[in-house]
Amino acid sequence: MDAQARILVVDDEKGIREGCKRILAGEGYAVDVAENGNTGLELVKTNPYDLLIIDLMMPGMGGIEMMSRVRDIDPEVIMIVITGFATIETAVDAMKHGAYDYIPKPFTPESLVAVVNRGLETRRLRLQTKRLMEERDQKLLELASEKSKMHAIINSMADGVLVVNRENQLVLWNPALIKMLNINGHIESGKNIEDIITHEGLLNVIKRAYAPDSSHYTSITEEIELPLPEAKTIMVSVSVIRDDESNQELGLVATLRDITRLKELDKLKSQFVAMVTHELRAPVSAIEGYLTAFLTGAFGSDPKMYRQMMERARQRARSLLDLINDLLEYSKLEAKCSIRQKELLDISDIIINTVELLKGQGGSKDLTFIVDVPRPLPLIEADRREMEQLFTNLISNAIKYNVKNGKVIVSARPNKHFLNIAVTDTGIGIDSEHLPHIFDEFYRVSCPETRYTTGTGLGLSIVKKIVESHFGRIDVESAPQKGTTFTVKLPIKQKNKD
Repeated sequence: MDAQARILVVDDEKGIREGCKRILAGEGYAVDVAENGNTGLELVKTNPYDLLIIDLMMPGMGGIEMMSRVRDIDPEVIMIVITGFATIETAVDAMKHGAYDYIPKPFTPESLVAVVNRGLETRRLRLQTKRLMEERDQKLLELASEKSKMHAIINSMADGVLVVNRENQLVLWNPALIKMLNINGHIESGKNIEDIITHEGLLNVIKRAYAPDSSHYTSITEEIELPLPEAKTIMVSVSVIRDDESNQELGLVATLRDITRLKELDKLKSQFVAMVTHELRAPVSAIEGYLTAFLTGAFGSDPKMYRQMMERARQRARSLLDLINDLLEYSKLEAKCSIRQKELLDISDIIINTVELLKGQGGSKDLTFIVDVPRPLPLIEADRREMEQLFTNLISNAIKYNVKNGKVIVSARPNKHFLNIAVTDTGIGIDSEHLPHIFDEFYRVSCPETRYTTGTGLGLSIVKKIVESHFGRIDVESAPQKGTTFTVKLPIKQKNKD
C-alpha cells in the first residue's frame, strides 16, 4: 500500500457520502462514492479498493448482502459499516460477514478518520502478512523459529492469532491471543493445542475446520463465550491453509476478535425498547384519556374539572419531554459527539444557583436545604452546561427520593488535587445489592418507596459520563432509610490566589 489508498463510500444519503468524501479526500485519500449497493458492487468489480464504507440500511441491496458479494470478489478488502442506533443489532451480523469495524450515526470527522486510518493500517498489515506467508517455507513449524517481520506484525495486532499445523501442534501465536484466552504458564511451539487451550468451544471450531466435509469452506466463523472471571464474547474465524500445488492441508489459522462491546450494545438496545415501552405507554395513555374525556364532555361542563384534567395532561407531557431530553443527552455522550466548551470555572455559583432553582420541587415534603459551599472555590476546567446538568440531576434525585421533613445537604471541599462536592439526602436510601448497578443505563431501583416515582433510569448514567469526561470520579454511600451521599471528585486546575 505504498500508493495512494483508494476508498469507496456507499450510502443512500447524499449528505453522508459527500461529507465522508470531503473529509477523507482532505486526508489525502482517493475517494469514490456510490448511492446504492448495486452501483457500489459494480465499482468494486472494476476498481481495486483498499477500504469500503458501507451503510447497512439501503434500499435494494442492503449492506449485509453487498458485503457478502464483495468478500467473494476481494476477501482482503477492509469493510467498515455505518449504522444508526435502531439497527445496532445488525452490527454483530455485519462482523460475521466480514466487517472490520462500525461507525454509529451520527459521527464526527475525527471518529471517521480514526477508524479509517485503523482500517487502512490493518489492510497494510494483512497484505504484508499475506506476502510474507506466500514467501514462507512449506513447513509452517519453521516460522516459529524465524525472527521475521511477520512475528512483529502478528504481535502488534489487536486480534488474537493462532496458527497450528496438521498435527495440531502450536506454530504461531501473539500476545493478544494469550490475553484474550487468559492463558497462564509458558507456551512453546510444537505443543499440542489441547494442552494449552482448554476452551471446548474453540477446540470444536478447529476440529470442524479439519472435518472431511468442510473442504468446500474457505473459513468457519462462530461466536464463543469465554467464562468468568473475564466473561467475553469472541468471534472466531478459522481458515485451513492448503498447498497451492498439491492442495494438501498444511494447517490452519484462527483469528479471534473480542465483540463483547457489540453484544453489550445489543443488550442495551433490548433494554431501551423495554424501557420505552414501559415509560412511554403510561403517560401517553393518560394524556389520551384526559383529552378524550375533555372532547366528549364525560366530566360535564365544570371549568375547574377541565382545568385539573389539562394540568394533569401537561404534567404527563412534561415527563415525556424529560425522558426525550435524557435520551438525547445520553445518546450524545455515548456517541462522544457532544461539543464541550471547557473553561476555568469556579463552580460555587453553579451549585448555589442550582439548589435555589430546585428548592421548589421539595415544597410538598417540607425539606430543609443546607448549602455549605465556600467562595471562592479552586478553579476546575469544565463545560458550564454539563456542570449545571450534573448537579441538577444529583440534587433532583436528593429531592425526589427524600422523605417528608428531610434534609438536602450540598457541600464542597478542596483537597490536594481534587475538588470534592457531596450531595447528601436523608431519604429512603439504596440497598447494598443495588449499589453496583445504579450507574448502569436504564437501571432503576425497585422497591415500595419508588413505586410511584417516575424516571428514565438514565440520570445517573449521564452524571457518570459527564464526570468521567472531565477526568473525575463519582462515589456513592447509602443505606436503606438512612439516606444517600454522592461525592463528585473533579481535578483542580488552578488554586485560589488569595
